[in-house]
Amino acid sequence: MPYNILHVIPYMHPSAGGPPVVVENFVREANELGHRSCILSTPGYCNGDGGELLKRLEQIAPTTFLNPLEILPVIGRVGSGTIEAQVREADIVHVHTLWSPLNVSARHACARLGRPYVLMPHGMLDPYSLSVRALKKSAYLHMFEKHNIARAARMIYTTPEEERLAKLAGVPLPEGALVPLGANASSAPEGLLRAQFLQRFPHAAGKRVLLFLGRLHPKKGLDRILRCIHSLKPTVPNLLLVIAGDGDVRYTDELRRTVGELFLQDNVLFAGRLDGDLKWASFATAELFLLPSRQENFAITVAEAMQMGVPVIVTDKVNTWPYVEEAGAGLVLDERRVDALLPRAVAEILSDDAARARMGEQGTRYARERLTWHRAGRELLACYDQVVLNNR
Repeated sequence: MPYNILHVIPYMHPSAGGPPVVVENFVREANELGHRSCILSTPGYCNGDGGELLKRLEQIAPTTFLNPLEILPVIGRVGSGTIEAQVREADIVHVHTLWSPLNVSARHACARLGRPYVLMPHGMLDPYSLSVRALKKSAYLHMFEKHNIARAARMIYTTPEEERLAKLAGVPLPEGALVPLGANASSAPEGLLRAQFLQRFPHAAGKRVLLFLGRLHPKKGLDRILRCIHSLKPTVPNLLLVIAGDGDVRYTDELRRTVGELFLQDNVLFAGRLDGDLKWASFATAELFLLPSRQENFAITVAEAMQMGVPVIVTDKVNTWPYVEEAGAGLVLDERRVDALLPRAVAEILSDDAARARMGEQGTRYARERLTWHRAGRELLACYDQVVLNNR
């Protein structure tokens, strides 16, 4: 039976990172199977282009942006009329992320109307995440979020490691369901993609390209990559780190200053945010994908790199590291020793063409079988089936 699915997420702008990408792909997969999805969000991260964003989202699902003032009455347990109307139409509600009054309002509406909801924390119960603004999060967790968590029909985790870490948060958790995320790689010829990248970024011609792609944030380990490039520069010629992404202006400026201080101006390319064919072109041009994060939940970019046949180097704080290890798609580094290990790992893979090709092939085979949006969408819908059946 087709479902009416309501996705509740505090922000849908791509600059917010992974959760909006997850929602868009879950909606597309559900649509293809005949289900109807709606998105309920707020204008957060829109940066003045909310109209353009809404137009794009309407192509995949009806989307409602709530003014934050509409959800403030939640403290008095009076939900927004818009939220209640959306929940009433839904067979199941999928709540994404934590720390938002929108989620509390949705939970109250679900309770009043007898609608089940699942909650996807997107790594926000990880000890690292909880340590950021720890006092504020601790208060909110015990005042509001623990009730949202406890009354969910399921917690949706993307890796076993995410579930393990969530259990350390000290709040009761409902039954968990594992739904690994995925990627849909470009089917364009790699040679064509590389030519497209070099046309846009001619500085990359003749270079050994290392790729970082994602939101620019201190937890992602870009500082570690820059120090790695600095140490390898004398012995590995023609190194070029492509930094594809955007983020906080102050942090981006800090990265640029570090590049200058380390004399890496010729070895680092700030490509900005890359979407569509240019994103896939960056993977096609890279010899290695680097994500030495201090904390990362699923890291969709790791699945994308694997699908595109690019060996990856991650830390054991990137929760997808067991998939990388199981596939033989790259190297997993001990977070405690990453500064010493990263230059060695990069040099080792760059110096061994056969090993690099083998890692790429193994990553492609594994990811295209097990880490796809097609598979993730069906596993999520199987979870919905159980929840809806139990709620009848």
